[in-house]
Amino acid sequence: MKAFTSFDAWHNVLVLRLVALVVIGLLLIGGSCTNAEIKEYEIGESCFTKESLETVPWVKDQLAFFQVPKQGPLRVAVYQYRDEYYLAFENPSLSSPMSYIFNCDGKTIGEVSIHYNEFYGQNKLMTVLLEAKY
Repeated sequence: MKAFTSFDAWHNVLVLRLVALVVIGLLLIGGSCTNAEIKEYEIGESCFTKESLETVPWVKDQLAFFQVPKQGPLRVAVYQYRDEYYLAFENPSLSSPMSYIFNCDGKTIGEVSIHYNEFYGQNKLMTVLLEAKY
């Protein structure tokens, strides 16, 4: 197979070797990134976990409020909104859902001036920590 018609066979071999070296170099550079280096550009780990439902005092208090008998279905979910995590206690019979969505500092979305419709229109569900019926 002739790569270039204007070169003789020796030049074709050199060009093919050069192309091979460039490709190998690119593969080595691309493979040298570690997962830690890639994660630097991603959002950090969530401040809310299943353990936080049992260990963080204000989270435990909110959860206890919903665990009263006959309170109904409850879903505790972690959302990502504008590169921050929020913990939402979701119950269909709530009168003010803005009061039960918290940032990592324990402030409601109302306290940090985020409207409920804006929050649910632009968030991303990360995980569901609890689904139960009381």
